Amino acid sequence: MIPDIEITENGIIAPTTDEVLAGVWEILKTAFGSNLNTAMNTPQGQLATSITAVIQNERNKWIQLMNQIDPQYSTGIWQDAIGELYFINRQSQTYSIAEIRLHGLNGTIVPAGYRISDVAGNIWETTTQLIIDSTGYIDGFVQCTVAGPIEASIDTITNILVALSGLDRATNTSAAIAGVNAESPENFEQRRQESVSANAKLTGAAVRGAVANLPNVVDVWVKSNPTDATVNFGVTNYPVTRNTLLCSVVGGVDYDIAWQILVKGGTGCSFAGDTEVTVYDNDTYPVDPPDYKVKFLRPTLKAVKFKITLEDKNEMSLQDEKAIKNAILDALKTGKTRARIGQKLRASAYVCPVGNSIDLSLLDIEVSFDGITWANFLELGVDEYPVTTEFDIEIV
Repeated sequence: MIPDIEITENGIIAPTTDEVLAGVWEILKTAFGSNLNTAMNTPQGQLATSITAVIQNERNKWIQLMNQIDPQYSTGIWQDAIGELYFINRQSQTYSIAEIRLHGLNGTIVPAGYRISDVAGNIWETTTQLIIDSTGYIDGFVQCTVAGPIEASIDTITNILVALSGLDRATNTSAAIAGVNAESPENFEQRRQESVSANAKLTGAAVRGAVANLPNVVDVWVKSNPTDATVNFGVTNYPVTRNTLLCSVVGGVDYDIAWQILVKGGTGCSFAGDTEVTVYDNDTYPVDPPDYKVKFLRPTLKAVKFKITLEDKNEMSLQDEKAIKNAILDALKTGKTRARIGQKLRASAYVCPVGNSIDLSLLDIEVSFDGITWANFLELGVDEYPVTTEFDIEIV
């Protein structure tokens, strides 16, 4: 007889294809006689093979469906259903973000939503109101009006669409952080794990989980300094004063971020960062609510360059070059190879994505900040977020 699937406490145990085929032959011999020729090149051999394939295909689909119960393997609507248990939804689309520098007269106010276009014609809007100071410029962020992976290299977002008195010129000082069309299963699962702490309060994990669940937030890094002295965080030695919480965030709306930091971090500590927002506790006091000044950090965008060494570059086609660059860019957006604040960026992590994208001999991958000094890994500060465009990827 055909062996059945076993459902045990340790999971599913499925018979092999050879075991199923042997069971099919037993049935055929019972029906047509024990002396039936079992050669695979006979009509009955073709019949046995086809029946086995149908059975295994059906069982594989059931096994795949049952695996959707496990958060580690679930995808699509099944993963969305697991997310509902944690009160989180998949982020369907995110918008590209770029750091912008606006030059002009001291005191010039650039309103939130002010539009600047790039060389490709994409429109970008300032995320907050910006005021040019005595230095003659102000740094801020712009967000693309079109969702998805819109890229912009350095110095390409420069076209002021509507003249503004006192504003002379604009340019993006680093490459844009490209958005995504939909949150990947890997990123959604990672955010689900981090969101477990979002129901708590007064911990760094609670702040991180809550902020990470906000729309269009790309990355979050949180740590507090519970000591009585100033402590420097990360490789860039970012100073954090005593009894202070530091939340470094890329993307998202300033007010929403500040509110979650206040709710989850509490009112009994100080907040560090370069962005200050006044939030109002309307939940506790609907009328005349108290206000709190909350700070958080907007990390600078740090360009990261890749050097891909092939055994013979002359064998590389134009399609291979594009595949290599897309493999790097896609890997930086998702899973364990995703670019993160304050983390090490290891070149070896991108060997598999690149190697799987081409049929060429890959010798080495190196990374660099300046394109001169190359290394096997780079360390980013808590005030830095890595960005890469196709122009930062060199193939030799």
